[in-house]
Amino acid sequence: MNSNVSVIIPVYNEERNIEYVIEGVEKYCENIIIVDDKSTDKSYEIIKNLQQRFSEKIIVLQNDKNSGIGYSVKKGMKKALELNNDIIIKFDGDNQHLPEDIPKFKTKLINEQLDLIKGNRFLINEYSEPMPNLKILGNLITTNLQKLVSGNYKISDPNNGFLAIKKVVLNTVDFKKLKNNYYFENSLLIYISSMGLKIGEVPIKTIYRDEKSSIPIFTASIKLLPTFLYFFYLRNVLNAKFNLSINSIVFFIILSLFVANLFLNIFIVWFLCLIMLIIYLFIDIFNFYRNE
Repeated sequence: MNSNVSVIIPVYNEERNIEYVIEGVEKYCENIIIVDDKSTDKSYEIIKNLQQRFSEKIIVLQNDKNSGIGYSVKKGMKKALELNNDIIIKFDGDNQHLPEDIPKFKTKLINEQLDLIKGNRFLINEYSEPMPNLKILGNLITTNLQKLVSGNYKISDPNNGFLAIKKVVLNTVDFKKLKNNYYFENSLLIYISSMGLKIGEVPIKTIYRDEKSSIPIFTASIKLLPTFLYFFYLRNVLNAKFNLSINSIVFFIILSLFVANLFLNIFIVWFLCLIMLIIYLFIDIFNFYRNE
């Protein structure tokens, strides 16, 4: 049943959780690829001991230096592409996900012929209750930004680290376009959306304890707007590459006018850019729901 699933677990200083996570996950997959992001605690030592216990089922990689969760996931994905599997799942190492949810992803991916599936903590109200208020606020902001820049107006938990993707789809992804940091999930969603592929969601429960988030809130806040502006640009570049649309043309006209007007500073041109942006969003929303 599970012989065609590989699970990638990025790890950074998870000595308290990683053994429990691996013991839970190994029941639902053929391979576990663990990428240690140069942990400073005993995580790597624990992982290597588990590798001996589970033999060839566990593949352990370690970064030369601390390089970010996105970098670690990409490294694990590249390794997964070398293995004999059909489905690749990314599962966080902080013990916030339930391993028994893994079959849901596989079943939905196959039965509904989807290309990418994201876990969603909000599809069932009771699942979102334990989430800290700060996380809810941050997720609300990034979710709405993600909808605007990706053109996918249904995905409502884009930051969720639990996801599944078909190997055949991952083989077409340019990893250089994906972020190395905590915006990895967002960049992957942008890329897959731009290819016009099918994306779905699975309701999951996330467990929040007293652990400290590894995401630097202040730094992430500063990077938020420039990062999503870059995503907006990337999405339209990829759209032009994969499937040139009216919206892509409108975007590049807006971009050209905007750059030129930085020097000219003509009010009517700023106004024109704004009107064209509204037209762009209207077309975007219309096209999305028409194709649903």
